Amino acid sequence: MGNRIDVNIAGYALTVRTERSEEHMVRLAETLNGRVREIQKQGGTANYLNTIMLAAMELADEVLTFEERFREVREQVEALRREREDLKTRLDRKSRDLLATLDNALK
Repeated sequence: MGNRIDVNIAGYALTVRTERSEEHMVRLAETLNGRVREIQKQGGTANYLNTIMLAAMELADEVLTFEERFREVREQVEALRREREDLKTRLDRKSRDLLATLDNALK
């Protein structure tokens, strides 16, 4: 069913039912609250709801950027894995060829 955890988002009390730990939820709230404060310092909007939505949009943008970068890194890792396998296959083939050449030379 999940834990009931009380957090404060931009001055509003919120009870969340989640499987996440209380520490995790507190970190989420602190992250969002920190971003709200940054936007307020910039003076971009006087409407508090807009400020919270802008903070959420910035954080969502970061998530999407990290997901994209993670996907790119995973693709690079997969390419390197394929390259390693290719090099291993080539090395095995060259080793067999060398052993066959040495074997023939010793006969």
